[in-house]
Amino acid sequence: MDGIFIGIDVGTQGTRVVCVDENGNVHAASEDIFTHDSTDIPEGWHQQNPEQWWNSTVLCLRKITSCVEIKKIRAISVSSTSGTLCFLDKNYQPLIPAIMYNDRRSEKEATHLNEKLRHLTDKMGYQFNSSYGLAKILWVKSHLPEIFEKTVRIVHAADYITGKLSGNFCVSDYTNVLKTGYDLIEGKWPDEIENVFGIPLTKLPEVVASGAVIGIINPECSDQTGIPSGIPIVAGMTDGCASQVSTGTVVPGQWNSTLGTTLVIKGVTKHILKDPAGRIYNHRHPDGYWLPGGASNTGGDCLAKKFDRKNWQYLDEKAADIVPTGKICWPLSGKGERFPFVNSEAQGFQVENCDEETLYAAYLEGVGYIEKLAYQTIEELGAIITDNIRIAGGATRSKIWNKIRASILNKTLLQPENPYAAYGAAILAASRTYYDNLQQACHAMVKIACEYPADKILVEQYHKLYQRFVEKLKEKHYI
Repeated sequence: MDGIFIGIDVGTQGTRVVCVDENGNVHAASEDIFTHDSTDIPEGWHQQNPEQWWNSTVLCLRKITSCVEIKKIRAISVSSTSGTLCFLDKNYQPLIPAIMYNDRRSEKEATHLNEKLRHLTDKMGYQFNSSYGLAKILWVKSHLPEIFEKTVRIVHAADYITGKLSGNFCVSDYTNVLKTGYDLIEGKWPDEIENVFGIPLTKLPEVVASGAVIGIINPECSDQTGIPSGIPIVAGMTDGCASQVSTGTVVPGQWNSTLGTTLVIKGVTKHILKDPAGRIYNHRHPDGYWLPGGASNTGGDCLAKKFDRKNWQYLDEKAADIVPTGKICWPLSGKGERFPFVNSEAQGFQVENCDEETLYAAYLEGVGYIEKLAYQTIEELGAIITDNIRIAGGATRSKIWNKIRASILNKTLLQPENPYAAYGAAILAASRTYYDNLQQACHAMVKIACEYPADKILVEQYHKLYQRFVEKLKEKHYI
C-alpha cells in the first residue's frame, strides 16, 4: 500500500468519511447523523446550518485518524448535495442557514431565469427550477437584500467543507456550478448573471475540473481533525456524480442505474446530450467528456408504500417462480413523472384482482419497464450504451429484481462493491494525485461484486410485454 485517500460526503442526513488505498481497499470509515433543527420555517423551505456539517466532518475525521497511519494519507476530496448554497461574509462565516437543494422558495425566480437565459438553457439542454442554485441566489438578492449586500462569497455545500479544510473558499468544480448557471461549454460565468440580474461575478467561485488540487490542509484544520498539515485537497463533485464515479462509470458508453427511492440514470458521452424536453442535464467530466443524467419519480418507493418490508424476502423468493407475470403495471407512488417523459399529471396503474405475490413481482417488472424506456429515450437522443450497465442503490439487494431488470434491458448488470458517494470522492482524491486521470483511478480502485446476465428465455418474453407497456403509456397520452 502506497497511500490512503480520504473521501468525505456531506449528505442531507449526515456525514460519511472513508479511507481507501490505491487499490480500492477500505481501511476505515466513519459516519455521523445530523440532529435536525426543529425551528418552524415556511412550507417548502429546507435549510441547514453549515457549521453542523463541519462539526460532523471533524468528528468523523477524528475517528478515522485514530485508526489509520496518518503518514500514509495522500489526498482528500469532498462531495455533497447539488444545488445547496451558503452565503458567506468577509470572514467566510455563514450569514444565513444554507438553502438546501430541495428548497422550493425560488420557483418564481427559476421561471424568470428561463425567460432571460434562454440561450444558456438551449445551449446546455436544461431548464432552471427551484433546485438550481442561481434561482436561490436571485431569491436572496430580492428578499434579503441586506444579507446579499454583506455576502462576499457564495459557495456550494462541498465548497464550504473544502474551504474549512484549506482556507480556500474561492474555488468550485464543474459539477457543482452547473445549477448555478455556469456555462460549461464556454468555460465561464455568463455575463448576464451580472449585467441582467445584478449578481456580481466576484461573489461566485473560480471553477476548475473535479480532481484538481485546490489547496492543502491548513494548520488550524490539522489541529481540529488530526489530518497532517500540507495534505492536498482536490476539487470535489456533487454527491450524484461522486456516486457515479464509485461505480466506475467514467468511460464513454458506460451507464449506471441507481435504484433507491427513485431511479437515477447517469452515463458518459463524448458530446453533450441535449434534450428539448428538458428531461436530462449534463455535468462535465473531469477529462472533458460529458456526464448526462436523468431522474425518474418511479423507483423502490413503490415497494415501501405497498408491501410490508418484513415480507420482502419471502416475496422475492415467490417472484423468482412467478416471473414473467404477464401483467402490465406502472408502480408510480405519487403523481407526476419527470423522466423518461415529463407529465405532471401522470398517475401509475396496476392490475386488479391480483394476489400479493403476483402484484409484487409485477411491481418489480414495472420499474424495469420504465428503466428500459429511459435507456431507449437516451439512445434516441444520440447516446451510445454498452452491453454492461452498472447498478447501485438499495434495490440491488434483491437478486431477483436484478435478474428481471437485466432481462428486460437485455444487458448484463454489474454490481460494484462500494457504490456510494464518499467512496467516489476517495477515488477522485486519487485521480490526479496518484493516478494520471479518473479513468485510471476507477480501473484500479472499483471492484465488481456481482454480475447479473440477461436470461435469454426471459428476454424474449419481456420484449413482448414491454411493447404492451409502451402501448399502455401511449393510450394514456403519457408518451
